[in-house]
Amino acid sequence: MEFLKYLISILVIVDPIFAAIVVAGLVESHKAVERIAFRASLTVLIAFLVTIISGERFPELIGVNIFSIKIFGGLILLHMAFQMLQANPPKTKHTEEEGEAAMEKEDISIIPLGIPILFGPGAFTTVLIFKEEAESGWNDLLLLLSIFLAVIIIYFTLKNAGVFARKLGTTGINVTVRIFGLFVGALGSQFVVDGVKHLWIQG
Repeated sequence: MEFLKYLISILVIVDPIFAAIVVAGLVESHKAVERIAFRASLTVLIAFLVTIISGERFPELIGVNIFSIKIFGGLILLHMAFQMLQANPPKTKHTEEEGEAAMEKEDISIIPLGIPILFGPGAFTTVLIFKEEAESGWNDLLLLLSIFLAVIIIYFTLKNAGVFARKLGTTGINVTVRIFGLFVGALGSQFVVDGVKHLWIQG
């Protein structure tokens, strides 16, 4: 169950379907799509691993505890969820200005696709919280396995970006975004509730 929680949470927050639509709209060459899919997936993997290895030092540097981060991270996810429920791409992932800049770039694989479209503030705070919550080495292993599997799914989704864009169409994409938004909202709500509860108990 922990593995599924990690995997599903990561996938709905990263939202590879939206990233695939971005790729399909900007890149026509199949070879270029494959190269972008590989580089973007590698970027996401590195970002996740860096967060797991050194991300927990960030709260210590600024003098906050994990429960404060839970509340803030939950609010970020709720903000994303409300936009996703309206079938809009979250602005924490991709703004109009970034979209215009991406159209002018020759290589979008690392920026803005890898970061922040795939690995943005929501993904960062979620994995940081999961790492802090891990009660044993087994949970750490499950989190790592879920990240590796999520990255593989991201790669194959991006690699077949054109197929997803054609098969889903506008209606299918909007429905998918809304469903993902429900999961993101539920996860964000849980983070906020847990964070407030623990801070209240601590006084």
